[in-house]
This record gives sequence, C-alpha cells and structure tokens, in this order.
Amino acid sequence: MIIGTVVNASGLPHARLLANSVKRQMPSAKVLVCLVEEKPVESLPDVDWIFTAREISAYLGLYDFDSYIFKFNSLQCGTAMKGRLLTYLLEAFPGEEHIVYLDPEMYVFTPLNEIGHMLSYYDVALTPHHLEPSDAWDSSREIGTLQDGTFHSGLVAVKNSDEGRHFAKWWMKIIAGDFSGLPGGIFTDQPYLNFVPAFFNAGVLRHPGYSLAFWNLHENGRKVFRSWDEYCLTNHTPLRCANFSNFLGLLDSRIDACVPHDGAFRQLWSDYKHNLEWLYLQHPPLSWSYDYFYSGEKIADETKLRYREARVYRSFQGNPFTLSNHSDF
Repeated sequence: MIIGTVVNASGLPHARLLANSVKRQMPSAKVLVCLVEEKPVESLPDVDWIFTAREISAYLGLYDFDSYIFKFNSLQCGTAMKGRLLTYLLEAFPGEEHIVYLDPEMYVFTPLNEIGHMLSYYDVALTPHHLEPSDAWDSSREIGTLQDGTFHSGLVAVKNSDEGRHFAKWWMKIIAGDFSGLPGGIFTDQPYLNFVPAFFNAGVLRHPGYSLAFWNLHENGRKVFRSWDEYCLTNHTPLRCANFSNFLGLLDSRIDACVPHDGAFRQLWSDYKHNLEWLYLQHPPLSWSYDYFYSGEKIADETKLRYREARVYRSFQGNPFTLSNHSDF
C-alpha cells in the first residue's frame, strides 16, 4: 500500500506526523509527499519519496502546470493536486495494488485493514462525512453536506486496476475546473465524489473509525474512549484514523460542544498539537511559492477568479505568473 498526501511547505509538519503514524501502524506501507512548491526539500523522516507538484505533472505529460496552479490559492493546493497525485501513483507504481490518498492532517491510530478488504471487491473506496442522520427537527447538516460533498475527499482509496485508473483520470480532469458552473467554496474537489458510486465500481466504507473529524464528533457511534493502551469508539469499534483539521477553529469549537472535559478525544487533540508545535520549530510557516507573480507582487484572490473565468472561455494563453494584478485576461 502507498499512502500519498499533498502539502505546501507550511504543511510539512502535518505530513511528517501523518507519515510517522503510518509507519508505526503499517511498517510495510510507503509514504509519498507531493510538495506544491517551486523548490524541493530534503528528505524527511518516515517519508519514502518527496516530489514537487510540477515533477508529478510533468511525469503525466501535463506541462500546463503554471496555468493550472495559478487558479488555486494556498489553501487549495491539496484540492489542485489530489487527482493528479492518484493518477501518478497508479501509473508510476504499477506493481502496487492499493493506493490511498490521505489529507496531511490525518493521523493513523491502527492499521487500515478495512480499506484493503474493500478494495478486494471494489475499485474505489470512499468514506462519508456522516453516518447518522440529524434529529428530525434539524436538517442543517444534511443541507450543508449536500453543498460540500457527501464523501470526504481527505481519504480516497483506489485499486490499481483499469477502473481505478479511469476514476483517477476522471477526478483529475474535473478538478481542473476549466468549465463554467463550478461548485462554490474552497474545497471544490469534494462535491464531484457524489457521482463516484454511480459512475464507477465504488464502495462506501461505513466504518465509524475512519475520518473522525470536527464534522462528525457529535455522532453517537463516534464517541472516543481509552481501552488499555488503545483508543476505540462506541461499542469498542477500533479508531482507525482521525482528521485533525482545525479549519477556522472548527475542531476546537466542536470539541467544546461535543466532548466532555475529561473526554479521550481532548487528549488525542492535545497530544497532536504538542507534536505539531515541536515540528513547526523545524519547519516554520513560509510564504507559498505560487502566491506571487514573478515580479514579487502578491496575487489577489480576485485576479485568480478572473483568470479562472478566462480559462473557461479560453481567452488567455501563456504563463500568468509573468503578468500582474492589473493585467487583462
């Protein structure tokens, strides 16, 4: 099994924690980091390979990298490269049967056994954001999930088969967004996964121990407990992996709302933050390479939106990083 993830330089501490957790629980698994920066970095502990997003794109024969990455901001570097990374891993490692994409904020607590089992029957495995419906009087979570996507794009597993490669290429193409009517929001790769069970031989992994995160901490089946030296969920279900994304402080707020003061998940989050702080001393946050024109001018969000629209209508050709915020597209 190969585990792949995507980060910019500021996300390297997350990637190192992910890689360490994978190696401790699944020593035979390989970890590859796609770095969305112009300059490469030196090797990292527990990481088997590090390639830049440009190198991965070139391997796939996609030499449009500058015009492609310009459309995305630093928060979307993972969104931009998930499809390309999966396609690359399936092609570059033909002898590897199972490929798994994990967000860098993921942390593995026990071996991901169910993924391998599911990929013996299906070519794609997805995890839903929610496994329990909301109360009858409140459908706000369902409505929000319809907008953001039913399945979590932070964990996507693919078999190295014709069907698996077909899925990865489809997702790679549709994420590019060179068409009108794009989904709103920041993480625009995710809503497209709604189609995957209809388009491909895909299975839905309903194990509550996968993708525990701020959006499902309220569910009755996902209460975290300490059992001897391991963490488990309701009914002694093993905790496989958690997503420690604290986007906009949402994890902190959901912990305060859903987790008792002596709850086990608070300890998990505290330990994770402590380790992350130590790694930030080694990898302090940096400016993103692709947030600036070659002139050094910061690229405005409005400029990226104008350029994305120009790409839809093919009204601009060339390298956008040579321009400025005042350029016409």
